[in-house]
Amino acid sequence: MEDHKKTSEYLYEDEDVFLTEENELFLKGEPPQKISEISEDEVESTVEELKGAFAELKEKVNDLLENEAGDLNLDTLNELEEEVKNTDCIGDVGKLIDKIKEQKTALKKGETEESDEVAEKTESIDDKESSDEGEKEEVVAEESEANGSDKTESVEAEGSEEEKVAEDTVSENESDEDEEATEEDSEEDPVEYYRSIVEKAQDLAKQTDWPYVSMELDKLSHEWSDGPETDSDEVKKLFKKFNEAVEEFEQRKEEHYEQLNKQKEENFETKKKLLEEFEGIISNETWTATKRVSQIKGQWNSIGPMPSGKGEGFDERFEELLSTFNEHKVDRLVQQRQKREDNLMVKLTVLEKMERVAKSIDHETENWEEIDEKFEDLTNQWKKIGRVPKEKANEVWERYKNAQDEFYDRKYRYNPEHQSKVDSFTSKKENLIEEAESLLEADDLATAARKINKLHRRWKKVGNLPQRAEDKLWSRFKEATDEFNKIKSENQEKIKKQEEKHYEQKLELIDKANEIKHTDDFEKGHSQMQNLMDRWKEIGPVARNKSNKIWKQFKGAMDEFYDRRRDHFKEVKEERKENLEKKKEILEKLRELGQHEDPIEAVDIAKGLQEKFKNVGYVPIKHKNEMWKQYREVCDVIYDRMRAAKSGDKFDQELAKADLDTKERNQIQKLRKEYKKVKKEARSLEKEVLQFKEKKTYFKPSSGGNSLLDQVEEKIEKVEQKLEAKQQKMDDLTEKMDEIRAESN
Repeated sequence: MEDHKKTSEYLYEDEDVFLTEENELFLKGEPPQKISEISEDEVESTVEELKGAFAELKEKVNDLLENEAGDLNLDTLNELEEEVKNTDCIGDVGKLIDKIKEQKTALKKGETEESDEVAEKTESIDDKESSDEGEKEEVVAEESEANGSDKTESVEAEGSEEEKVAEDTVSENESDEDEEATEEDSEEDPVEYYRSIVEKAQDLAKQTDWPYVSMELDKLSHEWSDGPETDSDEVKKLFKKFNEAVEEFEQRKEEHYEQLNKQKEENFETKKKLLEEFEGIISNETWTATKRVSQIKGQWNSIGPMPSGKGEGFDERFEELLSTFNEHKVDRLVQQRQKREDNLMVKLTVLEKMERVAKSIDHETENWEEIDEKFEDLTNQWKKIGRVPKEKANEVWERYKNAQDEFYDRKYRYNPEHQSKVDSFTSKKENLIEEAESLLEADDLATAARKINKLHRRWKKVGNLPQRAEDKLWSRFKEATDEFNKIKSENQEKIKKQEEKHYEQKLELIDKANEIKHTDDFEKGHSQMQNLMDRWKEIGPVARNKSNKIWKQFKGAMDEFYDRRRDHFKEVKEERKENLEKKKEILEKLRELGQHEDPIEAVDIAKGLQEKFKNVGYVPIKHKNEMWKQYREVCDVIYDRMRAAKSGDKFDQELAKADLDTKERNQIQKLRKEYKKVKKEARSLEKEVLQFKEKKTYFKPSSGGNSLLDQVEEKIEKVEQKLEAKQQKMDDLTEKMDEIRAESN
């Protein structure tokens, strides 16, 4: 850890968060907000992930507020606000919530202006309406309890209603005059009078302030009853519309309160289960379940109201259990202190072993696998040991880091294989950093943004380096990506224009795909579709709210083409299966010709079958080579028999007429060729013997000997030996051919 973290009263601290002795990570602020519970070893990676989560959340909020401002409503904004509040992250969440609330205020302002306009035209409230007002306050109180974040807005709404009542009370004396004026106006134009009421009712029916809308619709109903009499068909139609608006609202209101009651029942069941779980922890004396108890407490406090008359005494029982657990927690803390002292002794022992292993590495070290295994085992032991006393934590941690650094420094220096691996990982990560830095100058920011995300995924796939080197490179990489994200946030308009350009380019590809999908030239169409897909990938991204739509259109055109292509080849496949069967039938007839009593006539018959075989058409690709091989073999038999019959060679003629299969015939023909070759060599040797014997007659016998005659006799002897070997070879080949014939019979 960095130096400024060592001097902190916490186990870990930076500008955004701090980690307590109980492994609780808090977000700084007034008051501090608990994020999660993690170990000290995981804190830095967790903080990095939480900051990344905030960056994604910020991007989502900005996209929704900027790209979909015209389609937003209060329900959507409330859901977004809840998501922001409930997401674990590190960043200025308050600023995001303020932006959402500003948008909500803008929407409510528009609704309030409409409500004020209705209020100015509404009659004074009678006794029944005052009763409705009381019912409204009661329901608003229930809804405020169920929706904690909307309490302030409900109070403001009530305040505005109270002011309205006051104004109506003050103007009570003037209401009669207003009624008379209204009646006079209505008599002048009844249709306009009732149309105004319908328009107000339709606007009110869309709102979600159930008590207020109920009251206002009731007022409008009275206004309708007090309106001018008329038999106009137009007024009858307006009355039907008025009733439809009221019925629509009543149905929505009924569904709302049904859902509210359902949620209360769920809250009751949830609290009941949490209470049962907590009682189990106490009865089993699981005093170490601090984390789970903390979670139960958080869940308990976040649960909304329960049905009236249910769950009474739940809160009192929960507080009793919490008090019991906290009493035993004190005893556990004393035990925890002793445990941490014991952990310190064990960690120091492991550290000494790690330091010895690191120092044992030198230029003579060869058993690297054994050393790695030993050091990794010690590292795992270290990680499994619990926490040490707070005052010793930094000292022990630094010693551990130094042991790690020394081990990997020596391993890098004396182990060429490890050095090569580290250099490779370092090179890959430096290349990723350079790619990230180059994107800072990119003109197409929309495409660059997608590339940045891919670089992060590639970074994770590269192997880990020793921590010191890893931290250094990660710092550079993060600095580049953070700078890019800053540029991206400052150029949202430019990115939108680039995404729109990409959108137009992809629409053109969709048009081309729709043209190609109808082609019957499936090979060409396949090539064209693949080219379109390649171009699609090369074009940068489009706005997220359009991306899925155009991809479905593009993929739909491709799917239609490839469905047709599959159907086509399915037909072709069936046709080729039929061709295979036809060729098998022809092959069988050709095999029969291989046994025909007249080899020459067999060739004439075979020619017609060969023509049919070639004209049948394609067979399945996996059978193509095998069918061709069989075809060549049976044809070779037919034509070999014909050539043998014409050659006049008795052996070949007998072989042609013999009842042999293709394999046996090929074996005999192979042996026959070898026999002829040996026979030819034997005849050459016989001639050579005769020549030497003829030369021998030129020499006269001599008592003193004749060296030249001796040489001739020696040569004769050698040639005769070779001739004898050839004759023996011929006998062996003849015997093998006879054996094959005999086995076939």
